[in-house]
Amino acid sequence: MSEVLVNQDYSLVVRDLEKYVTLFEEQFPLEDFAKGEFKQHPAVTLLTCSDARMPVTVFGPIFNRIFSVENIGNQVKTSAGSVLYGLLHLHTPVMIVAGHTDCGAINSANSNFVDEPMAIRNELSIVKNSLEDILYKTGFVPDEDSGLKFSQLAELNVDMQVEYLLAHRAVANLVEKKHLIILGIMEDLHNVHGNGHAKLYTVNVNGEVDPEVIKSYSNLGFIADRARRLTQVK
Repeated sequence: MSEVLVNQDYSLVVRDLEKYVTLFEEQFPLEDFAKGEFKQHPAVTLLTCSDARMPVTVFGPIFNRIFSVENIGNQVKTSAGSVLYGLLHLHTPVMIVAGHTDCGAINSANSNFVDEPMAIRNELSIVKNSLEDILYKTGFVPDEDSGLKFSQLAELNVDMQVEYLLAHRAVANLVEKKHLIILGIMEDLHNVHGNGHAKLYTVNVNGEVDPEVIKSYSNLGFIADRARRLTQVK
């Protein structure tokens, strides 16, 4: 059997993977895994953008702690089954919807993407529909001139995903009974707020979008303290 021809670019990447695979094997938390009968017991269901600049590790250790669902534009409807599995079968008490500045999916959904492969068009259409839904619901007009437009839209997109989740009766029941909290988060990778790169901000808690109200949720600690938005909507 002939060898796979490996060019220099991905040969380096493959060798780099070996380092991280080996590290995972060496640091594997076997004792903790055994205590949980080798089953998964995540505390967080995370819906985040698959953008490489928005890693799951923003929220800490992943193994058996975060049930991660990633897609372009952090869309509930793209991965509804996976999200609901985390909430209704794994019973995580926390649901995080995480967006970020300069989201490629948000930008692309506002462009003409008809020449993309059908699979990409399908996912971008879901992003586009989410944005149309939230703009219609709020009446918000993005700032075209300041460079904030796509960051504002990414923030509103997080709001819409929280709305979609709360529209599911079983999920809403969990929230009403205080078995679940839904957090809408924005990662400011590009220092849009002016407080430094990669700062995390809370934009939505169970559908509440007023930062002053969120800041009054003292039991949420830094999540409440980080309440801040680029868009003012009701």
